[in-house]
Order: sequence, then C-alpha cells, then structure tokens
Amino acid sequence: MRSLINEGNGFALKTGLAAGTYYEVDQYVEGAMKIGVNSVMGNPYASEEEITGKDWGEVLSSNAFTHVRDADYSKESFDRARENSAQGWRDAGRDVMTSENLGLPGVGPESVRERLGISEAQYERMLDEQFGPSPEERARVQSDGSDG
Repeated sequence: MRSLINEGNGFALKTGLAAGTYYEVDQYVEGAMKIGVNSVMGNPYASEEEITGKDWGEVLSSNAFTHVRDADYSKESFDRARENSAQGWRDAGRDVMTSENLGLPGVGPESVRERLGISEAQYERMLDEQFGPSPEERARVQSDGSDG
C-alpha cells in the first residue's frame, strides 16, 4: 500500500498534479504562507480559517497600502467623520453628567442634581440642550423611523 502511495505521489510530482499526501502538504504550506503574509501586512483580526479560505489575490489586496489608496476621501466622508467624532464627544459629556461614580462618593453630578432639588425631567432637558439627544433616544427615534 505504501508503495502505491509513493508511486502516486511520484507521478503527481512529475506531472505537476497535486494528489494524495503531496496535495495535503501543498495545501498546508499554501495556507501557512497565506497566514504568514497576512500577519505581516493584512488584517490582524482575521482568523486562520478566513485567511486560508481566501485566494492569493484577496490575501494580498487587504493591506495598509490598499486601505489608504482605496479610502473614501470625499468631502461627505470627512463630514460624516467629523459629525461622528462630535457626537462621540457629546455622548461622553452626557455620560460624565449622568455618572453616579464620578469623583468622590456623594459629590457626583447625579448626587449634586438631587441635592439641588432639580427634577430628572429638568435635568434631562438641560442635558438635551447641552449635548443633544441621548444615544438611547437616537436609537429609539431611528428604529421608529425605520419601522414605519
């Protein structure tokens, strides 16, 4: 049996075919090479299965150079990025002003609000004026808009 496998592998090598054990080794080496190339210049979050499932063109085309070359540099893209960043800062401000764990115990923004006798509704209005709607409110409005 072993001689038949060796004979088949020898035939495959001579004819350029990948068969039997040679095929398995060939696939393993190719997968290892793809993983190695991806580790140097590709997606660091991709799993080994994702990388070995791609053809060489896909592995080589996902790298820092192509991501910069093919990025969207339009005015609209920069406007969206600027708005996303501004919204992130507004959300962070709202988080700080609604935190119960900010600062020393008993002196966080929520504790101060309660001590000053400001109602939750008044405080929410003030936060909405300063920071815009909360992430939860934006999500609710967006889901209401997409349902109807």
